[in-house]
Amino acid sequence: MSTNARRILFAGTVAASAGLTLMVVLQGGFSTGAGHRDLCDVWAKLPELTTTAGVTSMVSACKVDEPWQMNWRGLVTYTIPKADVLISGILRSQANTEPLTIETGVATNGVGLAGNYTVTPDILAANGQTPFAPGVTTQSVNLVPPSSLFGHRVNSVDMRFGKILRIHKTRANVAMDLYNLFNSNVGTAFNQGYGTDGATWLRPTAVLNPRFARFNVTFDF
Repeated sequence: MSTNARRILFAGTVAASAGLTLMVVLQGGFSTGAGHRDLCDVWAKLPELTTTAGVTSMVSACKVDEPWQMNWRGLVTYTIPKADVLISGILRSQANTEPLTIETGVATNGVGLAGNYTVTPDILAANGQTPFAPGVTTQSVNLVPPSSLFGHRVNSVDMRFGKILRIHKTRANVAMDLYNLFNSNVGTAFNQGYGTDGATWLRPTAVLNPRFARFNVTFDF
């Protein structure tokens, strides 16, 4: 028996930095990628492979063409002349995906969301479908094609404000860090169980950490 499986991942990263003046520094970069998987020949001969970790995928999910996902990050620092005040910021925007390293995740740049629907014997009987095999009471079916649905992008801004103090031969840097400056509350994890009516499907189960401040002092002597 011969099978044919194709997995391709296009990915790339670009980074750059520039010092506009002695007081301003800019850095930034981005990465992007898209995965393509075709397991249709394999699934046609080995249909049991459509079920992974107890979840059955639609037959049409054998071929997946992911959309391109882009992540970027930028850093800017500025030192106010004579005042010895440093202001810096980190900006990032990334796709709301999770990496997956198991076999089913080959050729992907991030895992999309699922809609897992639990099929019971009553549902099969009501729709005139073949009953489960003996001993099987339920079966979870993913209603969403793989890598087709993603959460909102994760965008955040972190800032630092610092003041350099010089006392004799000692140099102190007093700073305040502000994380998630705009207090974004984008969801980072979601309920992927569809239930019976989808009422709670994709309800966030975790969100980006809220804005918080941290004060720190460092000494050089």
